[in-house]
Amino acid sequence: MKPKIHLVAFAPSSPQRLIDLAKTAYSFEFVDSFIVIKPTGLAAQSGIPEVFKLAYKCGKPFSVLASLRELKEILSIDVLIFILQNRKDIQDFTEVIKGLYANSMAIIIQAGETTISKDDLSLGIGARISEMSNLFSPNPIAEATAVLLKYAKMLLSSG
Repeated sequence: MKPKIHLVAFAPSSPQRLIDLAKTAYSFEFVDSFIVIKPTGLAAQSGIPEVFKLAYKCGKPFSVLASLRELKEILSIDVLIFILQNRKDIQDFTEVIKGLYANSMAIIIQAGETTISKDDLSLGIGARISEMSNLFSPNPIAEATAVLLKYAKMLLSSG
């Protein structure tokens, strides 16, 4: 049984980037929901309403939460995977999820300039996309697309 997949945008500040991430999430049928943590500025004011409209049109769930802890506490997501392209000391996404057996997993993308704290990172597992350069990291749209394509490829090969 495949786990439920949730794409999470952490601290987006740009409404267009937020909308593009939602479109990326909803373009993959295996993504069960799109979640935003700590939206700021214009992303919170004008991006969130636009993403709600998009989610409604797609018939997909959309949530806005105040903290990463709420992913486990409120939504009961088993595994949190942080995409950290600027770190060389962590495994590739494919290697990280190969041995995972979970009912649900959240793939967390840094969607703005606010970095994810060490305390928040301790809630899950770090992963990177080895085929991608970190030259423009964080690059949330590219990182979300790449990680979802890697997951899709794994689904096809296992199945």
